[in-house]
Amino acid sequence: MVFIGMMRLQSMRVMLAALAFAGLSACASYQPVPLEDFSFRERVETEEQDGLRVSVSVLSREEAREAFGVNLEKRNIQPVWLEIENRTDKNFWFMMTGLDPNYFSPHEAAYMNRIRFGGKANEQMNAYFSDVGINQFVESGKTNRGFVFANETIGTKEIRVRLYSNKDVRTFNFFVSVPGIISDWDRKDLALIAEKVETVTDDDAGLREALRSLPCCSQKQDGTGEGDPLNLVLIGDGSILKAFVVAGWDEAAFRQDLRSLFGAAYLYGRPPDVQFQKSRRRVDSINLVRLWITPIRYRGKVVVVGSVERNIDPNVDEAAHYVVEDLAISENVRRYGVVDGVGAVSRRNPRQDLFNSPYWTDGNRAVLEIADQPVKLKDVRFFDWDWETRNLGGDK
Repeated sequence: MVFIGMMRLQSMRVMLAALAFAGLSACASYQPVPLEDFSFRERVETEEQDGLRVSVSVLSREEAREAFGVNLEKRNIQPVWLEIENRTDKNFWFMMTGLDPNYFSPHEAAYMNRIRFGGKANEQMNAYFSDVGINQFVESGKTNRGFVFANETIGTKEIRVRLYSNKDVRTFNFFVSVPGIISDWDRKDLALIAEKVETVTDDDAGLREALRSLPCCSQKQDGTGEGDPLNLVLIGDGSILKAFVVAGWDEAAFRQDLRSLFGAAYLYGRPPDVQFQKSRRRVDSINLVRLWITPIRYRGKVVVVGSVERNIDPNVDEAAHYVVEDLAISENVRRYGVVDGVGAVSRRNPRQDLFNSPYWTDGNRAVLEIADQPVKLKDVRFFDWDWETRNLGGDK
């Protein structure tokens, strides 16, 4: 009798659990806001090439949360809306890996955001994500609209739309400011900063001397102290922003670190005009670049100086070499050179920055002229300086 009673009790528990699960499933709902209620189409950017017309827009975090009924940013998913109009006599295939090599399929994006005990709601979500995903096959005379579920980018997002047909490949490149996140590049009046010119030169010798005269390090807001060594110079205009975005860097203005909070990241009395970072698998391992527009102009282009560091590596030269290689391999560098910077600091006798963090360096400052168009690594040229005789490896 005891055994029978236990069996009945167990059956009742299973029944109650099933009823509870059914109740939870019934309570779960999926109700995304209709796409017609959003204004993302009003800020599209459009490009045309011989019968093909491509328009793109990126949803903000808030828009994505309402439009898809779930918190996509929690899963690092960013919906990119595209419209591809094909007025040619060919069929084209939209290659989504060109936009993001690690994009999520609609089913993956829905599955990653499924509701616990969602039941019918999860089925509706999966169907909805699939319905609004873009069709990659763009027939002649047709227009395709829909979303690509990309990895989230903060600040400025590069959107590369590559369309393939037999013996015909078209590439459309966009650089879109993600709404809802104001970067330093957008927030500051960089045009006004750029007008403060003190040195204008058209020859390499004059540029070299002007770069040597730059401050050695970042400073406190009042212009005192010596912080991180300024070990990187970039020459260009808007191409500088694009170069880092193309190379996979994120604008870092939305994050504050302790150095900024303690007033140890200033130059010319102002915080960085723009910051970039590239994170690693380890959360505490970050490549960080801080950049300031200088009063120097070279052949009509803006000259920017900055500090490069890896937050857990005191060898700042290695971090600078990484940036040089990263931008060059991504075909963003036209010319390369090296000038004197902070001066040599040995590993055996390291220097401390304003945050009391030690560093050592060979003392050089890498100089990159950023290209307006892609430049193959083999075609990168050099400033006519004695960079070959310098110790580019640093003090290991």
